[in-house]
Amino acid sequence: MRQKAQVAPRLFLANLGPPRQHKARADFTQGFFEVGGFQVITNNGFATPDEAAAAALASGAPAVAICSTDETYPDLVPPLVAAIKAAAPQTVVILAGRPAEQVEALRAAGVDEFVYFGADALAINGWLLEQLISRGV
Repeated sequence: MRQKAQVAPRLFLANLGPPRQHKARADFTQGFFEVGGFQVITNNGFATPDEAAAAALASGAPAVAICSTDETYPDLVPPLVAAIKAAAPQTVVILAGRPAEQVEALRAAGVDEFVYFGADALAINGWLLEQLISRGV
């Protein structure tokens, strides 16, 4: 009997701004989720939240990780998450970093989870896989 090929779940990196703005967090996030068995779709960055949302949606990935800086997150995250969740409400949105003073506002904007230095990679990767299964994506 032939086994059905298993496909790794995909996660899109919504890198915002020039490489110097997102690269450190994008590299960290890529490794964080690749170790959990996810196929990470990366890019060289987007100039606007609308461009990032369009690319994330076009990728068909059921999870998106936003990578930029704490300073830019208040302006960039809400419109990006709103555009993604309006078109694909089941999408899991993760933020690279965990700016303590912004966590509540970012969660209110639709961020589901945070990855950062010191986060439990095993727990978060397991959580993400469970989220994708429970959302049917």
